[in-house]
Amino acid sequence: MLVIFGAVSSIPGRSVRVILLSHAYADPVRRGKAQALARLGHAVTLAVPDAWPGPDGGAPARVPHSDDGRLRVVPLPVTGTPGDPADAQWSRRALRRLLTDFRPDLVQVEEEPGTPAAAVGAAAAHALRVPAVLYVREGVEGPRPLAERFRRRRTLRRAAGLAGATRIALERAGRHAREVPAVVLPQFGVTAPLDVARDPHEDFVIGFVGRLVPERGLDLLFRACVRLLGPWRLVVAGSGPEQAELETLAERLGIAARVTWLGAVRPDALVPRWAGFDCVVVPPRSTAEWVETTGTVALEAMARGVAVVGTRSGIIPELVEGAGVVVPEEDPEALAAAVQELIDAPARRAELGAAGRRRILAEYTDDAVARRTAAFWEEVRGAGQAAAG
Repeated sequence: MLVIFGAVSSIPGRSVRVILLSHAYADPVRRGKAQALARLGHAVTLAVPDAWPGPDGGAPARVPHSDDGRLRVVPLPVTGTPGDPADAQWSRRALRRLLTDFRPDLVQVEEEPGTPAAAVGAAAAHALRVPAVLYVREGVEGPRPLAERFRRRRTLRRAAGLAGATRIALERAGRHAREVPAVVLPQFGVTAPLDVARDPHEDFVIGFVGRLVPERGLDLLFRACVRLLGPWRLVVAGSGPEQAELETLAERLGIAARVTWLGAVRPDALVPRWAGFDCVVVPPRSTAEWVETTGTVALEAMARGVAVVGTRSGIIPELVEGAGVVVPEEDPEALAAAVQELIDAPARRAELGAAGRRRILAEYTDDAVARRTAAFWEEVRGAGQAAAG
């Protein structure tokens, strides 16, 4: 049974010595939360692979050791398929040595519980009687090899706390965990710009950002756009195996002239584009193997004051509802009605954009995520002390 905290106090507690274990922190761009935790006074060590492919999927690059007195990066030997978190085999000996030397108050493992990395991290913490918080994202019950299922259950039973990308992920993990505190928290924060100026333009510009695969629902957005009245344009940032089929669909629906294809766009190159969107539509569809677990596009749009319309898939309602518009999955008519309202009512559009930005500043920046994370650590440590007493 889980004790799920809908929200945790953002008031920082005692200083904590903590190890965050994740391949993600091999990329310096992903260390904003860790840096914010260090600014709060916590001593943070990032356990990362000694080599990992960059964001473009190139050849693995060496990850250097660094230490600025508060935030330390410690590369550990990792074997297996380069760039595949599910296959990466972290050195048990090196991780055990790191825990023995650093003597953390807590370890947070940000790899899925079924992976070898999570198993090694949780086992090392358990052996040294250090509480381990496990981070979970998976929201579907897909078929898994017996060894992975066993590893996942054993790892979850060693958790002193669970942090999850979604409530669904927590509920799934909780079936195999002990009675421990649990909370919905993003793994990473969002950088919100200081201003949210809009680029002037006459047409209503709809933004879509994502891979061109069926799960991302661009075909659903096309079918919704056919129903829109008034001048509008759709800008698509992304590439993928379905592009040719989607271009054909746009031609068949008679909207090809209104669609601009940007192709794959790096996040830094996308920054100036956000100001040109009047709304961003995030229309994922859940499948038996996949649900939306991060909502990165919605968060980035909200951080920039752009109104968001999303479908009720995975984490999207948790992020958007109350600060954007959420419609049922696979319902182009409802999606069209939501976008049409934003076309017809600029004041409503501005209201939602402002509400979304307020939510990001309060809950989803690096600093906000760090405060919520540290507060949850207090809950976990308190629960552990109460159980020991």
